[in-house]
Amino acid sequence: MGFYIKQIIKMIAQHVLFPIYYFICCRKPVTRGLVVFADEHKTACPPSMQRLHDALLLQEGLTVVDDFFDLQAMSAQAGMRRMLAFMKLYAQAEFVILQDNFLPVSSCHKRKGTTVIQLWHGCGAFKRFGYDAKDDIPQFYKGNVYKNYDLVTVSSPYCRPFFTSAMRMKHPKTVRAYGSSYTDCYFDEAYKAAMQEKFEQTYGAKNGRTVIVWAPTFRGNAGQQSKGERTIGEAWIDELAKNPDYLVIKSLHPHMLKRGESQPLTTGELLFSADLLITDYSSSMWDMSLTGKPCFIYATDVADYQQERDFYTPMEEWPFPTAQNNGELESVIKNFDEQKYADDIKHHHEALGSCETGHASRTVGDFIYQKCFADNKQRN
Repeated sequence: MGFYIKQIIKMIAQHVLFPIYYFICCRKPVTRGLVVFADEHKTACPPSMQRLHDALLLQEGLTVVDDFFDLQAMSAQAGMRRMLAFMKLYAQAEFVILQDNFLPVSSCHKRKGTTVIQLWHGCGAFKRFGYDAKDDIPQFYKGNVYKNYDLVTVSSPYCRPFFTSAMRMKHPKTVRAYGSSYTDCYFDEAYKAAMQEKFEQTYGAKNGRTVIVWAPTFRGNAGQQSKGERTIGEAWIDELAKNPDYLVIKSLHPHMLKRGESQPLTTGELLFSADLLITDYSSSMWDMSLTGKPCFIYATDVADYQQERDFYTPMEEWPFPTAQNNGELESVIKNFDEQKYADDIKHHHEALGSCETGHASRTVGDFIYQKCFADNKQRN
């Protein structure tokens, strides 16, 4: 019951309070060159934003402002004040950049002088999400949570129709194959070395051990997630961890963590030191494919998951060895064909990741800078 009450309060705020306050704040003109990075689940810049964030800090004529806060860790009153503060920034900003759902952005009729860019926090197109999934957005929720987007970046032209559908984009050209900004790090040798050093500082030297990262997907709606049911297949992972030849690290989606719980490294940071990844339907499989190292799909509930959410790309077309029980997983790991995997990954990238070349942040940054310069030139 508490979940539904919270959703009703959110809808009232979104459709009444936020639009009124935004309208009042719009009496002032847009601040040219003001770029706001915003997220309501993080207290610092998320990895999926960091590359573009750092690139824009170096651009002359742009002012970068961070607005990151963890709404779940706040009281209702503090959270409301924080979101109203964002609405004021929103009314003044020339650009607003997101990496996840962010309801205040969709709460009003955005002024034309503001451009909203959605980077998203995962790439490829595997599982259904947004309005294409039954359990992602509550059915009783009114309004489009993806409203007001001017640009959504994806990893290849193949992914454009899926994001267009999932986000109910009215104009297909809103979704563009610019690449995913956060994946640039997989092409940066200095960053790779820094993450490997960070890993050793946290977990110690490998000392001949095989580093296995387990990253299960997040299921359902964040507000309804049951912490007791957050992981499926964990018992077998715990058995695997008893082997002294393995260093098994559990890396959970942020929505799966309990309040106050944290992890020293993100899944993306762990992949630079991992020898193999075990996941189910998480987009981390895509990230691991960029490293060229093995990824195995451990999908014990695939029939139920297909019924509840389903996939854009059939699982049998994924390039990753797949298992539905413990015995099958042991078998696919033992009989892993490195050459076949490399060939499958190559074809996979040609289809779903043709724009992942290490330059996505530059492409999006150029879009922002050129638009800012062109708009200001027209006004002058």
